[in-house]
Amino acid sequence: MSVAARVLIVALGALAIVLGLGAIALVRGDTTPHPEPSPAPMPMERILLLQVLDHEGYALGNVVIGVEPPGEPQKSTFLGVPSSLLVPVGDDFETLGQTPGDPDTRAAVEGLQATLGLRVDGGLTLDRLAFAGLVDAVDGIWVKLPDAIIIPGEESGDIRRIPAGWIKMDGVTTAEYAILRVPGETDAERMERFTEVLDLVLAELPFGEERIRQLLTSLGSLAPSTVPTQDLVPFFLQLSSDMRFGRTEYAVLPVDLMRGGIRPASVPASKAEGILQQLFPDARAPVGM
Repeated sequence: MSVAARVLIVALGALAIVLGLGAIALVRGDTTPHPEPSPAPMPMERILLLQVLDHEGYALGNVVIGVEPPGEPQKSTFLGVPSSLLVPVGDDFETLGQTPGDPDTRAAVEGLQATLGLRVDGGLTLDRLAFAGLVDAVDGIWVKLPDAIIIPGEESGDIRRIPAGWIKMDGVTTAEYAILRVPGETDAERMERFTEVLDLVLAELPFGEERIRQLLTSLGSLAPSTVPTQDLVPFFLQLSSDMRFGRTEYAVLPVDLMRGGIRPASVPASKAEGILQQLFPDARAPVGM
């Protein structure tokens, strides 16, 4: 056999080995489980409208939360918005508190954006029991009450008296206290109380992507959102970190009342523009979008 023939045979054998190893690698690659991709980091400040409902489905707790993306000077901003604020929905106007009952799941998000000229990326609505579940998931919160309060029950005449001082509240009590209407209390004062309670809850969120994902998933249908859970995970992870390190800023949207009563209606006051610019300078949108 010539030298050339021997060289050709060796080359063909080597090629066969390489092809065989490649096939084995492909087969193994097909059967090897791949880990789930981690949530993508936020490319810019993300803004979420969080609403908490009372037992009638009215959003008495409303807060706009902004979180800066990784790499930026870290800070989470909170803007309490009175449920009385009128926002456009379809061809009419509704109070922000009414929007969870609208068939359009983005009614609150788009209405708030149009009214305030603020980009709102999504909304998360917590039924009263979903908020209670969130509180119980972090083993309750400690609240210092300056005065005793009366929490009415769902049945007529059913009330609970909670004494003044430090009280550890479970989920149901916290949910009722957060959205309680105290006689003589203004919308702004109630929103400050709601934001304070929310602050205590968010500061206790668990560490880690998977635990945050499990917590959000556990709320189920009682916590509908306009964005997927996978997009909420990095948001709440960063929010939790900012809460623990005190990187937060708070305000309540000032409003002018147009109608009083149990279900008041209001419009943004003249001071609202300055507060919005202070909290969300990079997320302004033309009014009427």
